This record gives sequence, C-alpha cells and structure tokens, in this order.
Amino acid sequence: MFRVVTTFIFALMVSVVSGDALAKNWNKSQELEHNPRGKIPNNYKGLPLETARFYFQAYNERGAGKLWFNTSPSSTPRKIEEALKGSLYVTTQLAETSLVSYMVYDKGKLLISELSPRERLGDLINERTLLYSMSLGKSLAGYMIGHAICQGHIESIEQSLSDWPLVADTFIADLTVRDVINAAMGNQRFMKNNESFRSGNGMSGSLKDMIFSDLKGTKAGKKRFEYGQLSALIALNYIAFKTGHEFLDFSNSVLRDHVHLSDTLFWVHAGAGQEKHGIIHPNFNATRSDTLRIGIAILEDWNKNNCVGKFLKDVYANGVKKNPLRLNDLGWGYSREYAGFFHKKYKTVDANVMGMDGYGGISMLINFDDNRIVYAHAVNRDYDHRKLIFRVIKGEEDLTNLLGLTKGKTKKTTINDKAPKSKLAGYSDADICAAVKKFRIYKQGQDWVNERVRRKLPCND
Repeated sequence: MFRVVTTFIFALMVSVVSGDALAKNWNKSQELEHNPRGKIPNNYKGLPLETARFYFQAYNERGAGKLWFNTSPSSTPRKIEEALKGSLYVTTQLAETSLVSYMVYDKGKLLISELSPRERLGDLINERTLLYSMSLGKSLAGYMIGHAICQGHIESIEQSLSDWPLVADTFIADLTVRDVINAAMGNQRFMKNNESFRSGNGMSGSLKDMIFSDLKGTKAGKKRFEYGQLSALIALNYIAFKTGHEFLDFSNSVLRDHVHLSDTLFWVHAGAGQEKHGIIHPNFNATRSDTLRIGIAILEDWNKNNCVGKFLKDVYANGVKKNPLRLNDLGWGYSREYAGFFHKKYKTVDANVMGMDGYGGISMLINFDDNRIVYAHAVNRDYDHRKLIFRVIKGEEDLTNLLGLTKGKTKKTTINDKAPKSKLAGYSDADICAAVKKFRIYKQGQDWVNERVRRKLPCND
C-alpha cells in the first residue's frame, strides 16, 4: 500500500548573540548591554550554560516594542487535548543540553509537553513567554499566502507581482507568487548571504529602502533556490498590498479566527515607514502553545482538504531542487527540495516529507498521515536532533519504546489553563525585566513597570 507521509517542519533560525570570542569569554554585565544581536557560532560545541541563557533572552527580546501588527487573542482559543506522558530520555536531554522546550502531539492529543528545568533555562520560559521566530516566520508566511489566495485577495499561486507599484523596475515585478514562496527568484547575484545584500546592506529596513539602495533596475537571473529573508519579506508585504494595506485585519482573520490563538502574536516590522512601503518582516513572537496551535491548524487543513489544504498539497507537488552539496547537513540542508517556504524530501525519512528547519535546532514537523507533530525550541543544536525530531516524526517506531514513555504524568497547570488575573502574572521575572527595559518609552510599558513593582524585582538597572 502506497503510504504518503507528508511532513511540514517549521523551524526557527535561532541566532542569538555573539561569535567565538563571546562564547569563550562570556561576561554578563558587558555582553547583555553591548552584544544583543550577535550569533552563536555554527556547530559550536560545549556551549556554557550562562551563554545559552544570555542567547535565549537576547533572541526573544528582538522585535520587542514594535507593536503595530499585534494580532488579538481568540475569544475561543483552540483547545489542546492532553494525555501527557513522562520520558526520562526527554527529561535528561532538557537537563543536559540547550533544548528549552519539547512537545509531541499525536493523533489529536498532546503526549509530551516539557520545559528545561528551572536551574538551567526553565526559569526564563513559561506558557506566556513570547518566543521569537525567524525561519519559522518564513513557513508562516507561506501559510498566510495560502489563506490570502483562499480569501480571494490573491488570484492564484501563479499570480504575477507586476501589479505591485512598489516593485516596479525591479526583478520582483517579473516574479510569480510561486517563484517567491519557493525562494527561487533569481536574486542570487544580489545577495551576500541570507540576511544581507552583496553591497553589505542588511534587511532591517523596509522593502522600499532595499529597492532604493540595492534593487532598482535589477533583472532576475536563473531562478534557482536561494534561501533567505528577502523572499518571505516580499511575500508578506505583497499580502499587505493585496489586502489594501490592512495586513493586521487579515492576520487576525487567519490567526485569531481560523487558528484560534490563545495569546497575541506580533509580527516584527521595520520600525519606521508606512505599511505601503513594505515594512513587515517574516519574524514573529508567539507562545510555544500558540506555535503548536498553528501546526495543528495546518494539520487539520491538510486532512480536511479544504482550500488551504489544497494549496498546501499544490505547494508540496511543485518544489524546487536545492544545492546537492548541502544534502548531508543535519537540519534544513538535509532535504533535497524546497516548496512554499517549507523543505521537503528529507533523506533521513523514508517517506514524502515537506518541511523547514533552521539554525539552532528549533523545528516543528507535522506528519499528516500519522497525525503527529513534534516541536522543539532550542538555543543550539546540541541535543539529539536525529532521535527527538526525525525518528519521532517518521512514524516507523513506537513512541513508547523510542522515548521510553511512562503511563502518565500529572501536571498542576496545563497549556489550556486560563490566564492569571493579572495579565502579566504568567510571565517570568526575566520577561518582566526585559519588557521594562524595552517598552519604557511606550504607553504600554506602565503595565510592565507595575508588575515589576508588585514583584519587587531589581532588574539590574
């Protein structure tokens, strides 16, 4: 019997603080103030705990205060049924590696929902912590394109972007939506890496700024896979254009009304300019349970074969090939094709797989045939990624044997519990201090200051 297991892997590119010097010579008082936007070196081994803690906090502070595109929580949040199990193997991984959170959702129930112990990273995260996502934002951009098509804002996946005045006289005007979401735009000769242009200019500003400085008069080269921020940024801002620059209303229609998130999700933006200038970035902050809810919504759309589900299957069937020299890399490079901001054809999975995986080992995989989702949030890929991610999602091994699941686990609180009376009471002390620092120039900051006062937190300022 032909068995199709199609898996979407959402992944987050965890790039949080510095280089080799920082990893070897971490100084809390200096680096928290001076190096909040660096990166952990690729394949870094032996990451010190204090460095992992700093990276985790600094990464989640990115985008803080940029509150123009905050979605509203649903009045009827998606209920996540729980049948929680224990796993000594998972507990050990959380206690000894940079793994922060690990969740397994199987056949309609949450089987594993674990956090790093408090003495390691667990005091920095709870069910209300908004986790920052970059590569995961690309995947969500692809999902949002599907909804934009199904709502009639975009004609089809073959729609040309030539109707968008902002991108006139650039290579973007010659692209289709499929070119963009497959990251096959022919832009390789303009790019230095996945976050900057060959000129050295970065991508923190608006698309209008990028066109002025780097893209005016450009023509596309050969349309081949080129991973990076630019394609997803184009996708989200094309949605904004096609919705009449009402992106927040559209985002609410998807995330609040369709996915039914329990908390806010906020999209990062350039910080200046108007929506028509292309200021929305494919990075967002959301809780771990709401991230899982997005995965569950995608699983349901696929299985229902509704309009969005058909879009996802179209995307799966029409991917582009990747660089064969990267096929032995663990993670996103371990797949042969890319489609709709998802990777597919993972060589370690003996099935049809589609997904995404990013720097640092933050991944979400969705197995549609087995109705299984695995979601890991980490600071570094020093945990057993092959076993906890790929072997779990394959569906070829019994989870009880693979992970050593126990009969059950009792938890005092669950991800479905109602928020405390104080809307900030669920946030960790570190969250409160970080928010006070970032939000103090905004009116919203007073709520965070009040919570800090209530808890008598020094916050080292």
